[in-house]
Amino acid sequence: MSKTSRERLKEIASVLASYGFGHIYNTRIRSRDKEQDAKNLRKAFEELGPSFIKIGQIISTRRDLLPNNYIQELSKLRDDAPPFSYNEMRRIFKEDLGLSLEDVFAYVDEQPLASASVAQVHKARLKSGENVIIKVQRPEIEENLLRDIRLFSRIVSMAPNTVKEMLVDAESAFKEMLETTKIELDFRNEAKYLVKFRELNQSAKAVTAPKPYLKLTSKRILVEEFVDGIKGLDSSKIVSAGYDKQDIAEKLMYSFLSQVFHDGFFHGDPHQGNLIIKNQQIVFLDFGITGELSSNVRESLVKLVNSLVLEDIESMMNILLQMAIVKTKVDRFALNEDLSDFYHTYVSRSFKNIDLSTFFSDVLYITHKHKMIMPNDFLLLAKSLTILEGVITELYPDINVLQIATSYIKTNDSISFFDSFSKDKLMVGLYQFAQNSVSIPIKLTKALDTINNGRIKIHLDLVDGNVKWTGLNKMVNRIVFAVIIAALILASAVILAVAEGTGVSLLAIVIFIGAGVMGLWLLISIIKSGTL
Repeated sequence: MSKTSRERLKEIASVLASYGFGHIYNTRIRSRDKEQDAKNLRKAFEELGPSFIKIGQIISTRRDLLPNNYIQELSKLRDDAPPFSYNEMRRIFKEDLGLSLEDVFAYVDEQPLASASVAQVHKARLKSGENVIIKVQRPEIEENLLRDIRLFSRIVSMAPNTVKEMLVDAESAFKEMLETTKIELDFRNEAKYLVKFRELNQSAKAVTAPKPYLKLTSKRILVEEFVDGIKGLDSSKIVSAGYDKQDIAEKLMYSFLSQVFHDGFFHGDPHQGNLIIKNQQIVFLDFGITGELSSNVRESLVKLVNSLVLEDIESMMNILLQMAIVKTKVDRFALNEDLSDFYHTYVSRSFKNIDLSTFFSDVLYITHKHKMIMPNDFLLLAKSLTILEGVITELYPDINVLQIATSYIKTNDSISFFDSFSKDKLMVGLYQFAQNSVSIPIKLTKALDTINNGRIKIHLDLVDGNVKWTGLNKMVNRIVFAVIIAALILASAVILAVAEGTGVSLLAIVIFIGAGVMGLWLLISIIKSGTL
């Protein structure tokens, strides 16, 4: 029996508090052990069950939501859960397809091959003889998962600024999470993605995906081809089967680059468990998470790398601002400074020491710092690249991922580091150049005339102008104050020198003492300001 929203909210708050997150609400004091906080959050999600394990996995794909140490910990969440009963599986199959298992299959293994947070998988054989798997959605997972996302979003919304300052537009992120989860919980979408991936890679001999049986697929049921081969990219089995590890690693990377830059459609979770080697092919499994990049985003990605190569920091900044959703004013000067530091970090390294996942992570760190919300598929791409790079380097440590990426971009006709060049663009460009050329002498004559007549005005924009003007004002005031003190001391000395009466001499002494006190006060104020 499902818990009510109120009961579940209390349970979530209680578990989070038991792992030390009570200080988030009870105080505004930051925890000093950030690494332990990240581990505790992962443990809390594990204790809260399958729906929160799934939430943690979704959050781990959103590098804009939490700091990197939290993302790394949530990435460790194991997508397994206790299996549900075979009778439940039979019931769901009958409810969704109107057929019994015996109507369709000659054999069904009652013990699941795997049991994850959202679904479990059974091996079976169709009456026509093909070996297949039946993916069945966990009972009540849709209701529980969507409810828990809403409740967790509500908990985060009640948190003080000590938590919210870590997040960028959490409300929109959770709303998007809800929508993408609804899509993932409809297995008809996964079947559609399998078909699309197979079609896009039809000419690629090295890569494929299982064939789905669309007539046996519903919202909660997915029947697809069973693929038996070398699972988990096991190095020893790969070598003993006669495969070349370097060849597989390179083909895997080329395949992913083709998915991103050529197809604009990529596998969102390419870990070892979702990859099988069979009959000289890399078979991608589990298309619950996929990414789609528009041609504009793909073009922006290439331009981003291009701007790094050409040392064009201004262009890099403009590309990121165009890609991002910006809800608060961005300090362009500070952003430019961060991107300059980012650039110098990369040019100081050799190609061999640069990896794509770190490149994207660094870009996301900068955009997160400046409250820039990057597209969800861009975030998923960064996550997928991180996973894939780890898989590839574990299989073949000597591989140079960035070199492969550069080679792919240079040799692929559909990708260019530079904007496409056509006759139309040339004609428009020549017309604009001619038009501007005609106006240049007129503008120059006007400018010289303005200077000659003394009407020139110079407009300066100071970054943090108010702060700098206040500092300059203080400096000028201190100089004036010091000059007045010096004048008083000099005046008192002159009076003492020429005075004949004691009354006048006394006035000079008073002025001298006053000037000394003022000078001492000025010295103390300068020391206190820390600018001595």
